[in-house]
Amino acid sequence: MILAGYHAIVTRFKIAPESISKLFVVDKRKDFKAKNLFQIAKKNNVQVIRVSSLELARLTKNKKNNICAAFVKQLTKPTCLEELFDFFEIQGSTNPPIIFLDGVTDPRNLGAIFRNVDATGFGNIVVPMDNSAPISDLVINTACGAVDTVNYIPVKNIARALEFVQDKGYLVYGLDGEAGKSIFSTNFSLPLALVFGDEGKGLRKLTKDYCNELVSIPMLGKLESLNVSVACGITLFEVLRQSQESSK
Repeated sequence: MILAGYHAIVTRFKIAPESISKLFVVDKRKDFKAKNLFQIAKKNNVQVIRVSSLELARLTKNKKNNICAAFVKQLTKPTCLEELFDFFEIQGSTNPPIIFLDGVTDPRNLGAIFRNVDATGFGNIVVPMDNSAPISDLVINTACGAVDTVNYIPVKNIARALEFVQDKGYLVYGLDGEAGKSIFSTNFSLPLALVFGDEGKGLRKLTKDYCNELVSIPMLGKLESLNVSVACGITLFEVLRQSQESSK
């Protein structure tokens, strides 16, 4: 497969350099990014081929990219919840947080959420197969490599998926703008799952019914809500802060 974009390729070199067979770099680029790619490729014994911008555009089928692309192998990652929990066991993980997205259809929001999940080290996203943004070039570019580092699990039914993780001992917290309890006054208990809904509609009623608790981010200005990726980032880092405080 073709992987395009500087950050996505640099991340792939970090986590799975053996999966990269060839690297293509635009021949006119002499800046830091180009030099860094050459150094990383040399360190990992990956062939680098200089190409024109037109050749790169053809290679990537006109993906929005102006510097590089690579031939890479598909990474082996969990594809369902059962495999995800097998992965936790193999990795020796003590059931890390799982992020559920209920109807997030904007690709930029999804890409930004990937970055949030990677940044906090939580590493797991579950989405419905329908009514969700697919993994596209725009998602990959926005995620800046996090699509490779985060487990991404599409499921047929979000409610049943929430029930599945609850059976594994998870508490499910749903973000709801009308909830009376703030995330900053919530004692988040691990293991946990966090559920974020569509910006306009929020969480569906059935999804809310499967949550153990509904919480909100306090809004002190005139606006009623935040961008879902921003809300996700704030909440994830609050969970991380509490986790680090409790481990001291």
